[in-house]
Amino acid sequence: MTSKLGYMVTAGHRSVLVNVNGVGWAERKVRVRDVWSARLRSARLDRRLSAGEPPETSALLAVRAQSLVRPAACRELARTLLRLLALAARPPRATAMVRVSARHIRAAAPELHGLADRLLEGGPVSACGVVQLRALLADGSGPVYHGGCPDDLADRLRRVRAALDALGPVSR
Repeated sequence: MTSKLGYMVTAGHRSVLVNVNGVGWAERKVRVRDVWSARLRSARLDRRLSAGEPPETSALLAVRAQSLVRPAACRELARTLLRLLALAARPPRATAMVRVSARHIRAAAPELHGLADRLLEGGPVSACGVVQLRALLADGSGPVYHGGCPDDLADRLRRVRAALDALGPVSR
């Protein structure tokens, strides 16, 4: 069975489809070392995916993209968005380990809810959008955590949503 995301699952074995020199597709079995290598190089691979490089460009990129768009990973991202909304609704505590910009989060609540719903619905999402969302959530100087950040969180979330929904051509 082939997915839109450039990987195949057949008889319990995992494979990825890789575009060979722009001419055609080749199935490549995913080995344990491919998974570990993709994890070790995740930051570099994420930058490439965030920039819009198609996952099928290389086996490692396809393996990384596959792990990012797993339903369980998307559900965890959705739960993170919902936790942010819950944190923003509470009064700030002096002992809080993580402080969020309640003002920015409340202003972007419709986008956060919509994005969480989209991730929970289980349809295909692009690795590019997932990586962009993860980067936004990890940026301590960005609008999620820093009240003085001039970026509009709602606008950033709309761009993430567009990237999340922008699936490339279907691989065969």
